[in-house]
Amino acid sequence: MKEDVSVKIYFVGAGPGDPELLTVKAYNILKKSDVVFYAGSLINPKALDIFKNEAMLIDMKSLNFDEIKERLESLLKDEVRRIISVLHAGDSSVYSSINEQMTYLEKMGIDYEIIPGVTAAFAASAANKSTLTLPDVSQTVIFCRGEGRTGKMPKGQDIKSLAKHNATMAIYLSFGIIESVAGDLLEHYPKETPCLIARDVSLESELLIDCLLKDVVKTAKEHSVKNMAVLIVGDALRGKYYKKNRSKLYDKNFSHSFRLKEGG
Repeated sequence: MKEDVSVKIYFVGAGPGDPELLTVKAYNILKKSDVVFYAGSLINPKALDIFKNEAMLIDMKSLNFDEIKERLESLLKDEVRRIISVLHAGDSSVYSSINEQMTYLEKMGIDYEIIPGVTAAFAASAANKSTLTLPDVSQTVIFCRGEGRTGKMPKGQDIKSLAKHNATMAIYLSFGIIESVAGDLLEHYPKETPCLIARDVSLESELLIDCLLKDVVKTAKEHSVKNMAVLIVGDALRGKYYKKNRSKLYDKNFSHSFRLKEGG
């Protein structure tokens, strides 16, 4: 295929679902895109209202990678098409297929840019009015998933191994194997550890459930929570109730280059 340097591809993070959570840059790119590839099974249909009326929309939900490449190569022969966007749910850096797509574009000499989006764990934490880190409780967040159909986890990256750190864990795409995940977590976290089950965050169907680790399996089943949800685990979720675990940043007894502590 002949290289067309006038074409640019934008990988756009759609965030958790609410179009208002798109970045301004993402919104502006989508607004002027001539072609938009998107996964209809994951993208909120309201996001499609952003595109201009004459934009070509290509739903990828039933396409494999070779079929997507065929569509793209056909479009690149059409010099009228200048701006092409690929709309990904959440953020493209977390559990997406963007790596193989970038590799293909670089091989073909096609320019591209990545525009980040809000990932589910961040949106869930905000909707729940909680934080993922808390002084003296958790200063580490682990993004992970259980072992499923996509293959075995790299050595040391399975849920049981990661749970040893007792950090905050944001577990994606794992409610299909929630019994196994909960069992692995309970080997290292106390059964009273707070959890947040978050599904459809930012959408009208949003479901946020605070529960204890010992009740995660029962709670997920009661609310028919399937795979496309995130589980957040860790004591940082109790943050609103820990009066002693305050940030040092605005503490009057803590100084830094812009502020001296009182009496200092």
